[in-house]
Amino acid sequence: MSINKKNQLIVVAALLLTSCMALSGAALAQDFTPKVRARIPFNFYAGGKILPAGTYTLSVNRVSYSVAIFQRNSGVGTFLHASQIDGSHNGLSLLTFRNNAEGTYVLVKAEGPDLGLRFSAGNVLSHVALDTPANQTQVVVADAGN
Repeated sequence: MSINKKNQLIVVAALLLTSCMALSGAALAQDFTPKVRARIPFNFYAGGKILPAGTYTLSVNRVSYSVAIFQRNSGVGTFLHASQIDGSHNGLSLLTFRNNAEGTYVLVKAEGPDLGLRFSAGNVLSHVALDTPANQTQVVVADAGN
């Protein structure tokens, strides 16, 4: 094979790879909606990962019920898997946290007018509670939008 033909194949392969990456990135970006933003004033567990207090954006993939929760400025965040529940009936977007007697919070629900998700928190609560049952909830109001 000549060098010119080999270079052409490399260029075509690179273009195809770039196109595929761009299309898959665009598809992933479009799958995660709706978005809500909330200022969470305490450290909390989300999917077994402790996240610091701050302003977070939640993006939801409605097909797989995967949720990305992240801080835009710092890049801190994680992905969660959720199960669908009824959304908020009062028009507000709400994040619900449970805690134990030691004050360790765990994200358990996200609700909004067109959103209702429950996160599995059983393992995290039993791990952090150390045989102390969760006894309080804390609700944070979130803003809909980017």
